[in-house]
Amino acid sequence: MEFGKLAGYWERIEAAASRLEMTSLLGGLLRERETDAAVVSKVIYLCQGQIAPGFKGYDIGLGEKLVEEALAMTSGYAREEVGKRFQKLGDLGLVAQEIAEKKRQQSLFREKLSVEKVYDNFLRIAKASGHGSQEQKLKLLAELLNSASPLEAKFVTRIPLGAMRLGIGDPTLMDALAVVYSKEFLAKEKRAAEKIEAELKEKKEEKRGEEFERRVRQLLRERIEEKYNIHSDLGDIARLLKEKGLKGLDAVELTPGVPIRPTLAERLPSAGEIVEKLGECMVEGKFDGFRLQVHKREDEVSIFSRRSENVTPMFPEVIEGVKTHLKARTAIIEGEALAVNEETGEFFPFQVTIQRKRKHGIERASEELPLKLFAFDVMMVDGKNLMPLPFRERRKTLERIVERGGVLDVTPMIVTKEPEAVDAFFTRCIEQGLEGIVAKDLDAKYIAGARKFAWIKLKRSYKGELQDSVDLAVIGYFKGKGIRTRFGLGALLAAAYNGERDCFESIAKIGTGLSEAQLAEWEERLKKIKANRKPARVESGLEPDVWTEPVHVIEVRADEITRSPVHACGREAGKPGYALRFPRLVSFRTDKKAEEATSTKEIRDMFARQKAQKTQESGKGDDSA
Repeated sequence: MEFGKLAGYWERIEAAASRLEMTSLLGGLLRERETDAAVVSKVIYLCQGQIAPGFKGYDIGLGEKLVEEALAMTSGYAREEVGKRFQKLGDLGLVAQEIAEKKRQQSLFREKLSVEKVYDNFLRIAKASGHGSQEQKLKLLAELLNSASPLEAKFVTRIPLGAMRLGIGDPTLMDALAVVYSKEFLAKEKRAAEKIEAELKEKKEEKRGEEFERRVRQLLRERIEEKYNIHSDLGDIARLLKEKGLKGLDAVELTPGVPIRPTLAERLPSAGEIVEKLGECMVEGKFDGFRLQVHKREDEVSIFSRRSENVTPMFPEVIEGVKTHLKARTAIIEGEALAVNEETGEFFPFQVTIQRKRKHGIERASEELPLKLFAFDVMMVDGKNLMPLPFRERRKTLERIVERGGVLDVTPMIVTKEPEAVDAFFTRCIEQGLEGIVAKDLDAKYIAGARKFAWIKLKRSYKGELQDSVDLAVIGYFKGKGIRTRFGLGALLAAAYNGERDCFESIAKIGTGLSEAQLAEWEERLKKIKANRKPARVESGLEPDVWTEPVHVIEVRADEITRSPVHACGREAGKPGYALRFPRLVSFRTDKKAEEATSTKEIRDMFARQKAQKTQESGKGDDSA
């Protein structure tokens, strides 16, 4: 496949005004005859701005200085001149496009680039290491730039910088796959199609044909996502679909070494409401550390973060603990790892534990801040998929295969249907320095990639009016006034994530909680992903000075949730959206992707509980009067 064709699609996607238009363009790309089984996975990865799924650990990342050097090498410009153009345009991709345009006018190139050539060069860049690797990376990038047309040069430059500026999320790619294979699905699933048709006829739905097509695509999209949740490699799934059609989905199975997307917990504000929702349940301590998914295959151990990143090299003591104390030939377990004070047995706070996330000095760090892994679930043992089993059975299996003590243990827990027992256990966990508790439905299966009331968390921070902190995606920033103008950033515009619509909806403008150093750091970080206009997957009634792609996540606290005519979060016809009152930044969530931000549904639920609490408190006041 010619890379120019792919770059042409990317140019149109970048200019798309809506997510629906992006999906349609991606569907057209995936239907192209040249996007065959041999190349489709490479196309998917490059659309994601990478060369492989995150769990494979490949990093093409090149620094701006090295990319500037490659542009200077291939253009004849001095490095300083390239830097000046970058300062002016704010996007090295545009600098490369401008330089390539002048080269074309001078007839200085070119042989045509293929997708395969671009992909292979970046794969070699990612694998290059050791003495002379910088020179090798420079040579491989320069080779592509020498052959690139202006439009190709723009994207060849952006890929290694991790700044594609396309706004393509995994849900949009899954929607595009559903568009491509919807006709085959319709022919195969006649019974499901007849059921949808009958429902629409009964409801006398207007535009029945359009709604029918949408419902069919949505049903297929759910099937694709089910497979993605247990096999987080969209490139591989797209390849199987190209090779075998919808039968390819049947070949996607749970595989040690390929991470499962983690199940997520809902939240409730009291033990009474938890018991009312679940009845008898298991309650375990909620640890504030690294959520890790551990895969064991014989003597090989792989460790993945909640973002499905391969973090195996960072935790050597966990690897040894699993090899020694996990009694299974193959297994996939999940747990929370925390730094432990070996003298007192106490757990360090997350601010200390996070210091273990590093690429250098790992052995020394593991000696100074040893981790303890508390397992809380198991998804596979010796080739058997345990995810469909009730949690009570999975827990018994977990306790059987974990030899407790040392680095590896299981979470402390109780089984109860009494709110008083839940409260007592909650208090005990807080006294031990834990974050709170998680209550689990004893009969629930493991629901990968979803947030359901199978798990419910209760944290100590639920004592304020806003029952918990929220995690928000940064979608833009304001340059600030007064003294803050010298940092280039005065406040962040942040958004919740609407998973149903795959978009980010503004909810807060945050200027409190940022130190002067952080203001400068965030301006430097965000300018690399700034957008020339509002990204297609972003909705906001408030316009920042600079829009950015939704990439970074921050933890935010606030006094309460209020209604707002300005913000888009939860906005419906005739009803304003939601906003945070007096928001303040708590921390940066480097362990989360933007799509893992607090959802619009969660915000809506928190607002309803907050309203109910105020009504209850008002009623108490009336009674006392």
